[in-house]
Amino acid sequence: MDSLNDNKFYKKDLKEIYKIFDSSETGLTSYKVKNWINRGAKNLLTKAPEKTFLSRVLVAISEPMVKVLIIAIFLTIIINIMSIEQHQTPDWGQTIGITFSVLLATLVTVFMEKRSQDAFLALKEIGDKRNIKVMREGTIYEIPIEDIFPGDIIFISTGDKIPADGRIIENNDLEIDESLLTGESQASRKIQEPLQGDNYSLGERLNMVYSGTFVVSGHAKILVTAIGDNTEIGKISTSVQIEYNILTPLQKELGNLGKKIAIAGIGIAIIVFCLKIFNYYIDNQLNLQNIAQAITICIVLIVSTIPEGLPTMIAATLALGAIRLSKENALVKKLAVCESIGAIDVICSDKTGTLTENKMSVIKIENLNEDMLVKNIFFNNSSAFSQDKNSTKKFIGNPTEIALLNYYSNLKEKFIIKEEKLLFQYPFNSTKKSMGSIISTSALNNYIFFIKGAPEKIFEVCKISEFEKQNQLQAIQEEQRIGRRVIAFAHKTLSREEKWRDFENNLMKDCIYDGFASISDPIRKEVFDAITTCQKAGIDVKILTGDNTLTATTIANELGLIKSDSLILDAKDIDSMNDYELRGKLQHISVIGRSNPLTKLRIVNTLMEMGKSVAVTGDGINDAPSLKRAEVGIAMGVTGTEVSKETADIILLNDSFATIVKAIESGRGLYENFQKFIQFQQIVNVAALFLILMFELLDWGTPLKPIQILWINIMMDGPLAISLSFEKTRKYIMTELPRDKSKSIVTTDLWINIFTNSTFMVLSMIFFIRVFHINKEMTPTYIFNLFIFLVIFNVYNCKSIGKNSILKSFFNNKVLNIIFISTII
Repeated sequence: MDSLNDNKFYKKDLKEIYKIFDSSETGLTSYKVKNWINRGAKNLLTKAPEKTFLSRVLVAISEPMVKVLIIAIFLTIIINIMSIEQHQTPDWGQTIGITFSVLLATLVTVFMEKRSQDAFLALKEIGDKRNIKVMREGTIYEIPIEDIFPGDIIFISTGDKIPADGRIIENNDLEIDESLLTGESQASRKIQEPLQGDNYSLGERLNMVYSGTFVVSGHAKILVTAIGDNTEIGKISTSVQIEYNILTPLQKELGNLGKKIAIAGIGIAIIVFCLKIFNYYIDNQLNLQNIAQAITICIVLIVSTIPEGLPTMIAATLALGAIRLSKENALVKKLAVCESIGAIDVICSDKTGTLTENKMSVIKIENLNEDMLVKNIFFNNSSAFSQDKNSTKKFIGNPTEIALLNYYSNLKEKFIIKEEKLLFQYPFNSTKKSMGSIISTSALNNYIFFIKGAPEKIFEVCKISEFEKQNQLQAIQEEQRIGRRVIAFAHKTLSREEKWRDFENNLMKDCIYDGFASISDPIRKEVFDAITTCQKAGIDVKILTGDNTLTATTIANELGLIKSDSLILDAKDIDSMNDYELRGKLQHISVIGRSNPLTKLRIVNTLMEMGKSVAVTGDGINDAPSLKRAEVGIAMGVTGTEVSKETADIILLNDSFATIVKAIESGRGLYENFQKFIQFQQIVNVAALFLILMFELLDWGTPLKPIQILWINIMMDGPLAISLSFEKTRKYIMTELPRDKSKSIVTTDLWINIFTNSTFMVLSMIFFIRVFHINKEMTPTYIFNLFIFLVIFNVYNCKSIGKNSILKSFFNNKVLNIIFISTII
């Protein structure tokens, strides 16, 4: 297969390329497909080699805090050597204990990092699964992209991500974004003719397409020439490997918090060191051994104060949250979105497929010219006739087109004759709300142009009397008022001399109106409850749809989105407003009909300028700017183009609005779990610092040995802390308003809680020591056991945020309960 890469397919005749791959105009034979399978061919890129356990350990050990602990280990060794020289008993247990704690902390870090990476790669694997239309032995199938082979004939259209390298066989205004390979931002307009000469760069090979690039417009039939590692992207795949460890905004915020805590910890450690030296001096115990001991305690104190495990913990928790969301049919592409979606207060949603089932059925056909209307349906569409592995034949493609094709499937032979051939297609344009096709007919020795789309757009290009137009509009509006979609049809006969490729100036006028189809698309059963949940949670839902305003309003009414002060507008109304007017009315706008990508982008921009956190749904290639601009871009997994999926933060695997609401609820729960973790960690931190500082100020000796401080630190960052990430989302969390994203995750109330609880812990330990008259030698042992006891019970206290009672959810975290019992034992 490697030798095929040397062939310059861009300059060869198609017949020659077919011969190279033992293929033909009807695609590969089943015999050839079996040959490829037996050779182990797969259209997959080789995965980057996974980090070894040793390499992960070395990275963890190279962390600054671990290096500081290693210094502490050497200091304890020096102290022990000095003790031996002075004929004193060395404390090797401390050296061994610190060493063991370093190893244990390193293993926890390695485990969490591995867990995070595995979860992220699992999500990527789900996202990479998609199907492609392929022709084999003259029959069109829909198969996974990993199962295509060189010599296969595949079909690509607007919004697709190209799955393999290939030579163009048939081309309909194909434009490809090849910036991934060439760096050129402008789309490449393709041709199908062979190129003359040699030494063309990738960007100059206009009759070739390449894996990983995107179809900006048009559609084409492609002969596959390379798959997997043999594609151009495969040759450079090591430079475009997935980056799973990019810091999220939350990790950055917590990193800054960690720096502030570290500065405070270092300050207190310096104070403690000075106090210890002063106390040693007063007690006539100032010597090198005690100074080294003081340095060791302060080093350990600094290390235990710094929450170095927090970013790793956050990454792992986000990754696990993403895995849980994937089970709810929400595929997360960017980890930060797992928690940031919880702050959303506006959702700009499509209607078709998101609020409705996207199960189209034709209810009524109003035809003024059945012959032309049926030809329009069968020629002017982007769907294909296919069969699955069980030889079941069906149409695949756009649900609206499939509904129309199925409605007239029995009449195809009556109206379509063999001499009629499709010459050219103008893909659906989201601004013009229409799609066109040209066919040739030898019987009439001319061409016929077919167009279908939004009724108002079709009437604009038709010659029709005002009386007939009003009759048709009345009939159309009656259908739209009961929530049905309406598609209108028209045609135009052209002479062979006319410039039929001039779509704008020649085709879009003087057409003959042929009728309309009324199509039903029922509301999803789960959406009404999801909308109600949004309203209780303070989330404003706006419908931005390409459908007619009347149809969208009917759906919005049924879902309870229309209020007494709601505004229902058309995209033209939005276009006529200046920015000041739009900002004034946007809060009350519930529905925008005939919305186009520019309208959607303007709405999203304005909402975000008003300080709103916006989630927006989209499925088309032109939705990419809105999906990228919004706080959370949500693409449709079933009906969405590959471009929209690539741009989005989340892909809905079932296209349902209810899944968005589940993701918001999960995001709110995750955010609270992070607050619980921070609260638990900082209570332990502050308590340890206050305790040691208090003892040194009162010259009561050392309350905790370095090894004991480290063990407390391990508990703080270890299993007990991790168990808080398994906390279930509160039952009534979606009855509260969205959080203010401008505020820090550590709120004033949280700090009050931290200082209150840590003060209680410190006073409890001091009370015990003083009441029971524990001597200085035994104080560290008693303090350590008391501290551990309080830490264990503190984790249950941290299950609650704010004024919520911990009793309501005391036993709902099985992982925490198991760890609690294990720790007690």
